[in-house]
Amino acid sequence: MTGSNSRRSVLRSAVAVGGITLSATAVPAGDAVAVAADAGWVNVKDHGAKGDGTTDDTAALQAALDACQPGNVTVLPAGVYRTSAPLRIGPYVTLQGSHAGGEAQPGARNPVVGIRPLPSFTGDAVVDILDQQLGGYSIQANAQRIFSLSIDGSDLPREGAEIDGIRATGQIQHLQLRDVHVRAVTGIGINTWYNFDATGGPQAPFCLHYDRVSVLWTGSHGIVLNNSTDSTFHDVYVLGVGGCGWWMSGAGNSSFTSCRAEWSSLHGFDIESVPGVIKMVACSTDRNGWHGMYVHATDTTGVLLLSATNLTRDGKNNGAGGGGYAGLGIAGSQCKVMADGLVVLTGKDDDGAGAASPQYGVRADNSAYVVVNSGHLQGVSSPWQNGTGNTKFVKGTLVGTG
Repeated sequence: MTGSNSRRSVLRSAVAVGGITLSATAVPAGDAVAVAADAGWVNVKDHGAKGDGTTDDTAALQAALDACQPGNVTVLPAGVYRTSAPLRIGPYVTLQGSHAGGEAQPGARNPVVGIRPLPSFTGDAVVDILDQQLGGYSIQANAQRIFSLSIDGSDLPREGAEIDGIRATGQIQHLQLRDVHVRAVTGIGINTWYNFDATGGPQAPFCLHYDRVSVLWTGSHGIVLNNSTDSTFHDVYVLGVGGCGWWMSGAGNSSFTSCRAEWSSLHGFDIESVPGVIKMVACSTDRNGWHGMYVHATDTTGVLLLSATNLTRDGKNNGAGGGGYAGLGIAGSQCKVMADGLVVLTGKDDDGAGAASPQYGVRADNSAYVVVNSGHLQGVSSPWQNGTGNTKFVKGTLVGTG
């Protein structure tokens, strides 16, 4: 197509000086479709997807994903897409929804757009991202992306198998999640896992990038990070999950900003290892069942830096409080834990029910190095609890209590 109707002339304008009129003409609809095709957009409805909230769209969605070349985008127009088996995203392919949900109250309406697995769903995860070896790809499986997508597991049987929302397995680099919402799956919300048969030994995803992500009401942990080094997490929120909000083992040299864990059954952040340096800035917890942050890393050279961290009403302990829980609990840890601007506050449930918690503001036992330079600490029994066997446990002069 040539001349004034060229599809590459997305917008034609006559720009004026002085009194000459400014005008613009949009591309005809047919040309707009061609522009999308040129841009590498693959519409799932062109592969038979209905998005009507009833039809099993698994085959159509996977066909659209399989039609993508590296750099292409599979597009889900507004609708609810039912699935019965995992969707797999190939190397350098993007899965693009129309809108993602976010923070919500219990009983809130299900997302009106996105992917909703059927009660008959079978598989390990709603979206299953595999490395080159496991996926049988001809190139390394890197840079998969998911944007503006809700995954709603509300219809999965609660007594059934544990099904993750998103699972990435093996040697995958630069996985990107942006504006992604996972709720009510029976397993882990977003999981990274090892390919134990990888060449050279077990491999797990690393160099992850999560931005504006929320995980709600899962049957297990909210977010699991296995060996997820050199990663960046921003505005990632976990609420009301059946395990820990975050379970972290090996996220060294990573940054967490404005990340939260609230009302988890277990710990808000469970930090099992600190290889290298982990930086957590403006992160927060609220009303988690056990410790707000629990550090039990045996890495002798690791450093955990907490800045402007707010830990509130943790150690709920099924409403009983006590239990030895703290806003920041450290046990058997050999890494250096350093905090500035740390705030730990006590409190009850929003309606005033339950016992006030946590029992302690900061508590450490059998740990090598814990220094809190500044902040304000509260604890029902004590804001600062020096347990047994600590080598260095220091509360700075700029730390207030009570």
